[in-house]
Amino acid sequence: MKRIIVLLLTVSLTTSFIFAKEKKEDTDEPKVEKIHHEVTIPQSKKPLPPDKEKAEKAALKDEGKDAVKEKKETLAYGIETEILSLIKDLISNEDPRFSDDLYELFYSTKSVPVREKIIEYFTKIKDPCIEDYAIEILEDPYDEKSSTVEMLFRYVSEVKTKEAVPCVLNLLDSEDETYFNGALTTLGEVGGPDEAGYLVEYLDRDDLTLSQRQSLMKVLGRLKAESTWDKLSEICQDEEENSFVRMYAAEAIGAMKKPESLPILIDLFESGDPNFRVYVIKGISNYDSAEAKKVIIQGIKDAHWKVRQESIEAVERMNITEAVPYIIYRAKNDPENVIKEKAYQVLSKLNSSEANDYLIETITSKKGTDAAKNKACEALLKNTKAGQKEIAELAVELAGDDKRKPFRYTVGKLIAKYPDSEFSVVCEAFLQSKDAQTCALGLDMFASGRYASCEAKVKEISENEKAGANYKKARKILQIE
Repeated sequence: MKRIIVLLLTVSLTTSFIFAKEKKEDTDEPKVEKIHHEVTIPQSKKPLPPDKEKAEKAALKDEGKDAVKEKKETLAYGIETEILSLIKDLISNEDPRFSDDLYELFYSTKSVPVREKIIEYFTKIKDPCIEDYAIEILEDPYDEKSSTVEMLFRYVSEVKTKEAVPCVLNLLDSEDETYFNGALTTLGEVGGPDEAGYLVEYLDRDDLTLSQRQSLMKVLGRLKAESTWDKLSEICQDEEENSFVRMYAAEAIGAMKKPESLPILIDLFESGDPNFRVYVIKGISNYDSAEAKKVIIQGIKDAHWKVRQESIEAVERMNITEAVPYIIYRAKNDPENVIKEKAYQVLSKLNSSEANDYLIETITSKKGTDAAKNKACEALLKNTKAGQKEIAELAVELAGDDKRKPFRYTVGKLIAKYPDSEFSVVCEAFLQSKDAQTCALGLDMFASGRYASCEAKVKEISENEKAGANYKKARKILQIE
């Protein structure tokens, strides 16, 4: 009897085990097939010849006649901190004159910070000379510093290194997800329709996190592959889908510029989510039609500041001059300073007579605040040649008004940044000032504009040791040892 009971229990347990195993196999998620993409390391290459215009512009900022020699010596013999400081300046000035020196240093240095700073330099000037190094590292990045790998992602993205696509795809498919987002973002910059078709299949995967799905949707938008339109248009209209995934999909179908996208986006603009409306505006701004412009102008009046901001930026991108009255109203009345500042900048970029007249009127108005005048000055100087006479008159007035020194300094810095013959009178007025900082700004104006009428005064300062820091500054500008 005992044997029968044991036998029955054994059969029962065995059956249960087999059933459980079959059930587990049935419910397991399907494994995504991994494809290894063959990586080809490009041939090594020397840096590009320096861009003549950028080199000349950078040379104007040299201090002393031996500046180039001194910088080369720093790169050859300097310690880490000296080299890092110099490369930082070269990046800031987009100075291409030292690319050969930095290329040699890149392969000889043992300093990781120096090597990373040089990667940043070649990224800034978009020189493909270290593509071979970049791909070699990205092929197997796991022993490198993560900061170096992230910089190389940015480098191949800026340089548009197509040879990076296979190793980036391999990183996407890797079980180690350390560089998933970096690889995905990079693919959005260097990939094409084939990669988009490959990525759209990822949308059906169950093993992606929500943030990975969001990143994936952003990248599909940048790739602008029409083969993904059906899937993305379905997603952006799916109210059960995550709102961020939907908004990125809405932007993406707009970026494809298919006529079928516009009516979908116009309907979606009625969404109650302001973040969603922002991305709908991004999508609509790809269409130069009366319907699209009407929605964007409506967006300038939206209750949420983010939607107003994106709509004003869309006006800028599309050059919608009929939106000028709406933007002038926002410049005058918007409760958010960020919108007011953007309104001033966009008005100057539209460069219509109505827009420029408003900005000039702001500068000359006796009732206007210095903050508003400053925004108008900056906008006009940055984007147009309009209003320079009025800005010069304002600056000369400020040079003699010690009660408005902070505003004087702000306008002086702007004029030094945007030299023009109209500003020679401003330079003279600032150089004559007894206030050392005002005089220093006059020297900055002369250094950038080289106004002939001011040269004698600068020479006078360079001979007056009592002028202190301005004495030294004047001598440097005139290259007097």
